[in-house]
Amino acid sequence: MKQALVLILFLFGMTQISPKINTEKSTVTFTFKSRDLNGTIGDIQSQSSIDLSQLQNSKIKGSVSVQSLDTGNFLRDGHLMWKKYFNEDDYPRINFESTSISNQPDGSFAVEGNLSIKGIEKPVKFQATRTGNNIKVYGSIYTSDWDINIEDDRSENEVAVILNLQLD
Repeated sequence: MKQALVLILFLFGMTQISPKINTEKSTVTFTFKSRDLNGTIGDIQSQSSIDLSQLQNSKIKGSVSVQSLDTGNFLRDGHLMWKKYFNEDDYPRINFESTSISNQPDGSFAVEGNLSIKGIEKPVKFQATRTGNNIKVYGSIYTSDWDINIEDDRSENEVAVILNLQLD
């Protein structure tokens, strides 16, 4: 009987259930810095694998729907769907997949991965912090790197991005 109990405890110890990202409670927000313009983008889909005991062993993979982009102005949002900008008809989703997550000396994490917008895939680097069941991934990108030129000068196309991933 003791051997069976030890075996059961051993097996349960080996079986770690990864928490899932709650896509309904998670958010993606952005700020277009040169215009102090805030927005959200939704319809989050995730195929992530999270290891809370060692976050560096995790994989963040998912996408959002271009059509869900919301800047608070439906005319501007509709304009951003055009081929000149996000080209929603040909590229309905923005995709991200981490390639590495590493511990930082300050307790945060460096998240490196590939971001695909309009079929253009580029490597990106973000920071991440964990508080309880929330992982916050944040950083900046330049939309012009993905052929989305809102402004002529690259530096004016900087967008701060924050992913708040709520875990179940």
